[in-house]
Amino acid sequence: MIEAFRAAMLHNGISAGADALGITQPAMSRLIADLQKSMGILLFAKNGRTIKPTQEAHALMAKVQQSFLGLEQIVDFSSQLRKQKLGQLSISAIPSIGHSILPAVIRQLREKFPDVFISLQVASYVDVARHVRTRQADIGLTADTLSLGDLETVAEFSSECVCIGTEKWLDPGAGHIHVGEFANKPFIASSGTFQTRLNAWLGANGVRVDAMIEATLFQSISDLCLEGLGVAVVDPMTAAKHQRRGGVALALRPPIGYTVYATAMGDARLSAPAKELIRLIAAVSSEEHITPMHALMTQRP
Repeated sequence: MIEAFRAAMLHNGISAGADALGITQPAMSRLIADLQKSMGILLFAKNGRTIKPTQEAHALMAKVQQSFLGLEQIVDFSSQLRKQKLGQLSISAIPSIGHSILPAVIRQLREKFPDVFISLQVASYVDVARHVRTRQADIGLTADTLSLGDLETVAEFSSECVCIGTEKWLDPGAGHIHVGEFANKPFIASSGTFQTRLNAWLGANGVRVDAMIEATLFQSISDLCLEGLGVAVVDPMTAAKHQRRGGVALALRPPIGYTVYATAMGDARLSAPAKELIRLIAAVSSEEHITPMHALMTQRP
């Protein structure tokens, strides 16, 4: 009876309210009549050829709306509880990982766990560590080991860095590029610890590069390379994406390693979605990367 009354008020008439509820108008009228009888008040009165709600009806509607709002809140809350019961997975990753393979990995993860709520934060190395330590993220993905506090590496994915550019500077038919060839090409450098390690590798091979451009993100470096501004050394995930965008990617000789680390809190128990995330990263890496990335997984139960 209350639902019928509310529908009549919301849709400005008994007939329209009946249509909204999917019942006949006579059935609707009987429900309204029963409600008026049980309450002992008149809710709708004739006004010429139309039926209008009374002042009492408007007062009742205010209370009814409050009750229905409360019911909707209960439904929403129960839905949230259901999602939490079914599971959730929070991931924090550095940009080179978050902007390359994770979208495809999360799509596959959703196919297997459609009721699990997944959160992805793309952040700096320092913020990834903070997200895992403060339990804002279940899994942290970086290119450096996180050795702060109780953080623990639960999986490693080892591969090799790749040289990227365009046909202006790289021969797409070549199987690889030797580090000595960098001396005659404009070089786009990165910033941070990766460039420090790269400079040490260049120095060990007796090479000095002409780095006139520097960028923070590997994605930005790929964009610059696609403009024909030079060559660069990036992670294999960015290199695979660069190649799909029309660029050239070549293996390096001698090689320089690149490792992705999956990190979690030492006292955390990896959920089934978290374990599947790690498995999918290993699978996507080996399928898509120019240099196969092999997972050296040491998962906790």
